[in-house]
Amino acid sequence: MIHFLDYIFLMRPTLLVPGWTFFLIGFYRTGISQRIPVLAFVSATLMMGGIYVINQIMDIESDRINKKLYLLPEGYISVKQAWIEAILLFALAFVCAIPYPLRFKVLLFVSFIGGILYSVPPFQFKGRPILDLFSNSFGYGLVAFSLGWAAVRHVSFDTILYALPYLFAVGAVFINTTIPDMEGDRKSGKITTGVLMGNNAYLFSTILVIVSFILCVYLKDWLCGITSIIAIPLFLLAYIKRNLTYCFLSIRISAPILVLLTAVKFLWFALVLVIIFLGMRMYYKYRFNIIYPKING
Repeated sequence: MIHFLDYIFLMRPTLLVPGWTFFLIGFYRTGISQRIPVLAFVSATLMMGGIYVINQIMDIESDRINKKLYLLPEGYISVKQAWIEAILLFALAFVCAIPYPLRFKVLLFVSFIGGILYSVPPFQFKGRPILDLFSNSFGYGLVAFSLGWAAVRHVSFDTILYALPYLFAVGAVFINTTIPDMEGDRKSGKITTGVLMGNNAYLFSTILVIVSFILCVYLKDWLCGITSIIAIPLFLLAYIKRNLTYCFLSIRISAPILVLLTAVKFLWFALVLVIIFLGMRMYYKYRFNIIYPKING
């Protein structure tokens, strides 16, 4: 049983949460009152899981050095087994997409291509300035959002318009996630958007979150709007203080707020989040004798 769970947790449940959040918001913003398209949700989940497995395969050496994630670096799952899992996840994702319109399948394929470009050499957008920012903003704020939309409604200009606040919000959070790693990235020769911008990264992320709020007001989006109102002071403080403590606060408070607000709208999602959190706590304690995830980061 524990070995089966290894394959489940190789899909990185904590990273699935933001993808689920944007999928659900995309569905909600269509304004269509119907049940959640379950198979579409499962399809998107499988696709994201496969992408995260590929990402870990590519990062196995750095994760071994940094003592992160354990499953691949420590040999609990072999690289060959991880590749097989990723291929199966991708295949099942497209199988689950069969009942849905072509627009959904196309977006699912775009998600697949984006995941490959992000992680796999020679592309590896995650290690390239601006491209790393674009990949995250586009992948979560637009593609995941659009998957939720496309499952029940035709994709149009409105899809992109309603996704814009989230695209800017994701960009703001992503930039601040690169700031704490800037020194180490510089020493290792890795040039991220944070490294490229230096201290200007604080200003740019603050501008992005303000733009997100303005768009929320225009589009009457209360989900992202409330999140932005809470986030703006945190990003401003991080910009003014240029302090990693405030930088971490801007990430660790603003991003979960959007997840919690989505859980308020979809109460079953709140139950999923609780199960994921408790399941990960028990799994990592039993498997590796560590406490993960930690509420305080």
